[in-house]
Order: sequence, then structure tokens, then C-alpha cells
Amino acid sequence: MTTKEIFLALRTSMVTRTVLAGLAVGFVGMCLLGRRAAHTVAHENFIRFTQYTSPESKYYPTVSEMMSIVRAKIKPGQILVVVGGNSILRGVAQTPDQVWSRKLQEKLGDGYCVVNFAFNSSLITDAASVAAEALSKEFPRQIYIANAAPTQAPTPGGSSVYRWVYWDAYYKGLLLDAPAREKKVADTIYTRIPYPDGHVVYPFRGNIQELKLAAWLDSWCYFNDFWNDVAYEDFNTVWGNLMPGLADFMQPRKNWRDPDPDGTQIPMTVRFPATTLEGELANIRGNSQYAFNKDAAGKWEIYLPLWDDVFQKGIQDIFPPALKSRTLILLSGTATYYTRWLTEDERYRDKIAYEMAVQRWKAGGFDAMEYGRDFAIEDFYDRTHLTATGALKLSGMVAPKVREMAQQLGYLPK
Repeated sequence: MTTKEIFLALRTSMVTRTVLAGLAVGFVGMCLLGRRAAHTVAHENFIRFTQYTSPESKYYPTVSEMMSIVRAKIKPGQILVVVGGNSILRGVAQTPDQVWSRKLQEKLGDGYCVVNFAFNSSLITDAASVAAEALSKEFPRQIYIANAAPTQAPTPGGSSVYRWVYWDAYYKGLLLDAPAREKKVADTIYTRIPYPDGHVVYPFRGNIQELKLAAWLDSWCYFNDFWNDVAYEDFNTVWGNLMPGLADFMQPRKNWRDPDPDGTQIPMTVRFPATTLEGELANIRGNSQYAFNKDAAGKWEIYLPLWDDVFQKGIQDIFPPALKSRTLILLSGTATYYTRWLTEDERYRDKIAYEMAVQRWKAGGFDAMEYGRDFAIEDFYDRTHLTATGALKLSGMVAPKVREMAQQLGYLPK
């Protein structure tokens, strides 16, 4: 080999090593920045997650991110109130100034810190409950609020859309020890439904193995926290259908305005279109029609297979036992515009379904209450979402309940 060939080989080797070293340094640097972001992305002046800071627009808040938001908002001595559940409690059709959780904060006062981590279409066991659990040792004086339909039992470990938060917290070691829940999560994932033709469906498995692998890798590297930090604070890199426009989509997401409208300004004919009446009534009837049977005298009696085998077992072990008594389940009411179309018999069945659900949640170790039955038509934006006036009524009902729970849990001086 000539001197020139030796020189070229050495130079090639040095370039390769330099590139590899640069990649390694960049990778380690990104991991370190991700760990830093996990404790610093606090969403200044946070009110709620919007469609621009949620999976709807390909933004996936991590459990570390939610914990940072709480740490930035809470003051020493305050009782932490974490709001979860779906779009109803997120405050669809309420502007940031109107949102019910903000009114709840005003009614509770400085002794409490209310943080709204609800997401559209999320369940009781989704992201907000995971964040509350992860913070339970750091902030033991806490209350978790979420909502559900009367006969709805949540999937343990979260729904398919938001399940990543559970595994994010699981692999980061932030969850409480709960063997019964872990078994229930595993059993749910591998639930089998055999069909007569011989094929088998696993309805809850989805891409769970890939999700768990990604969460495990992220627990070491903190890629998601790093990307969220960049996207929220510096510039967005992902395009989606719900983005604010081509001219603005690269702006940091903290600059994107919360798009929820003032529902009171939407005409009633738009909020309650006649074309959807039958479909909405079918949804309402579905809350209770399978939960009761009529006896020989024509009176409604509970259908035990649903309440015992499905509902009661469904809510068992969804949370660590220590967190159940801190949890308030709100049974979401239905707009009077629709319930007036039900028969008197159906309205009565609907009423006892809500009462039974409250009893069953309490029997399971939780606290529960229903709302909305006596709300006016204008308090609803549609079948279930509330306007600003409904938000005021809901916060007015929940605030005294939160104080009562705080007293019972020993959070307040006797």
C-alpha cells in the first residue's frame, strides 16, 4: 500500500469516526435535553389542553409534562384538584374565560389548585388519572374528578387513543404499586372474542406491543418530552388537518389560540338540529334501556347481569385502592331539549339509571354525583356539552362536593 493510499484510508477512518462520534454526542444531548424538558415544559398560564395540544393535532402530552404543569401552578398548602374525563369536562363550547374548571377554581378559592387535564373522548382511566396518580406522593392532598355515562365502565389502563400515558408513566416508574390493576390491564389487552367461523378477535390489543416498546425506550431517552418542548416553545414540525393554516403551522404551539367558541352565541337551530333528533334520542335511550327489565307488574327492575357482571366488575381495580376515595365521578346529564321527547316511562328509567350508577360507584369505593337533570335548555350546547351558563351551574354543584370530600379525607383542619 502506497503512502497516499494509507493517508486516504486514515482520513476515511477519521471521518467515519467523527461522524459516528457526532451522532453519539447528538443523541446523548437530545436525551439530556428531553430529561430537562420533562421538568420544565410547564405551559405558562395553562387553562386546559386544546385541539392544538392534544392527539387531535399529533401532539401527545407526556405524564412528565403534565406533572410539570401542576408543579408550576400549585402553591404551597393548596389541595390539588385534577380534572379528567372527556370533552364535557374539557369545556367544549366554553371559551377559556368561561370554562367550568376555571369557575370551579374561583368558587373553591386559594386553598385549592384546579388543573384541567380532560381530553376529547377520553375515559376516567385516561391521561388525567395517570397524572394524578403520578403526583399522589408529591401532593397527597388531592382530589380527582372525571365523568361518565350512567352504565359506562372504563377500560383499565386507559382507552386505545390515550393509553400511551399509562405506559409512559409505567416505564418511568411513576405509578403506584397495584398488582390487581396490572393483571386487569393485561387481561383486557388479551381479551379474546371467538366467532362461529373460527377466527378470533382481540378488540383491545391494537398496537400494544409497539406502544410498550416505544414507552420503554422513551423512559430512557425522553424523546417525546424533547419534541414536545421544541413544538410548544420553539417551532412546530408536524402538519395535520386541524392545524391553524399553512402560514402559521410552524409557529410554536404556545402561540396558537384556543379555538373553542362561546356556545351561547351559536343559534339553537344549529345546536339542536331537527335532523339529528332520532339519533340523539337513540343515544339517550342507550344509557338505560339495557340496564333494566320490567317485572310482571310493569315496573322497572334492575338487570343484574349488566350491573353485577359488567359494571361492578368493570370498575373494580381500575385504580389503586388508596386513590378511590379521592375520586369524584360525575354522571353527565342530558339536554332537556332531548329528554322532553322521551316518554314518561323512559324518563323514569333514565332517572333510576343515574341513581343506580351513583350507588354502584359509591359501592365500589368512589364518590359520585349526577348533574344536569334540572339544567335549562340554554345551559346545553348540544346533547351533553355545556354552555357558559351550564358551566357556572356545574361548578356551583361540584365546589361544595369537593369541600365535603376534602373534609372527609382529612385535608382540612377540624
